[in-house]
Amino acid sequence: MPKKSTNYFFSRADAGRLLAKRMYKHRYDDTIVLALSDGAVLVGAEIARFLHSLIAILVTKNIYLPDGRTVIGVVNEVGGFVYDNSFSTGEIEYLQTEYRNNIEIAKIQAMHEIHQALGQGGLLSPNYFRNRVVIVVSDGTLNGMAFEMAYEFLKGIKCQRVIMAAPIAGVPAVDRMHVLADELYCLNVTDSNFDINHYYENNDIPDGKQIIRILDEIILDWYKEDQVQIEALAKSSKEAKPLPTHA
Repeated sequence: MPKKSTNYFFSRADAGRLLAKRMYKHRYDDTIVLALSDGAVLVGAEIARFLHSLIAILVTKNIYLPDGRTVIGVVNEVGGFVYDNSFSTGEIEYLQTEYRNNIEIAKIQAMHEIHQALGQGGLLSPNYFRNRVVIVVSDGTLNGMAFEMAYEFLKGIKCQRVIMAAPIAGVPAVDRMHVLADELYCLNVTDSNFDINHYYENNDIPDGKQIIRILDEIILDWYKEDQVQIEALAKSSKEAKPLPTHA
């Protein structure tokens, strides 16, 4: 169980490298990283480089009540929808009764915006994940709603295992992830309600074009990572002193 901590990370990439080291046992598994946001791509890319994994992003959008402030749930690119798990069953039933039309219109609008952003051929195929170890990655979650959405997306696909990972997570999120995942990796647990950006010194998030480039170039980065390790081993070997010989 991860310990509660007030630790901060310099960047999402830095947090991703720390998570990757904890997942070394999966280095030779057939893995794919599923990032849950643009920020999560920066975390997940480091894991993918280290594990020689594929990487993809599940595009989602929050759904709000008409006040424009209250998030009631999240919809993904293939139309899956989950309510914020902070709502009770009774509250969800009330929302479904009182705001049904608002919710449906908001979902349709969100789907339209997602598909416009993705363009032709951008939707995820279940074949990417079938028979693979899937590592679902967030850059931080307080309530676990994004992981709930990922679980809904993956549950009809025959994956080898579903791993969930985040540098920082709220207590409710960790509790929920324990139920949903076969394995859980979380560096720090918080009981505060600070925005996730609070835990990073550097909050620079690449734009859409840069995110696509990161996703497209990840396999090339495997070889770069290997070359760095090979060169480091070669240097270490050259610097090693020969063992003394005895006449």
